[in-house]
Amino acid sequence: MPRRKVTPFARFMLAMIIIIPLAYAGASYINGEDPVHNLKQLVGMEQSAATAEKPAKKVRERTETSDVTSAEQLQKENQQLRKQLEQRDQAIKDLQKELEACQ
Repeated sequence: MPRRKVTPFARFMLAMIIIIPLAYAGASYINGEDPVHNLKQLVGMEQSAATAEKPAKKVRERTETSDVTSAEQLQKENQQLRKQLEQRDQAIKDLQKELEACQ
């Protein structure tokens, strides 16, 4: 049997078939995600008629409860931002007074 050489392009393709999925899995794992779940979701393997209805109900329940908590969080964040704005406005006024005093 004659021996066949593997061309550089074939080596490149084999390396990409192995390296790209490993790199994707590694990046997903580093980001704290499940690489297998991400891949299944990307390919669309988890979508079926039975599972499509159940998450929709859970999403509705989560959105109702999360709306209340997210609204409270947004109000707190809004208050904090207003306080920061007032403090910065006061600091700007103080700096303008100091600048006028120096001139």
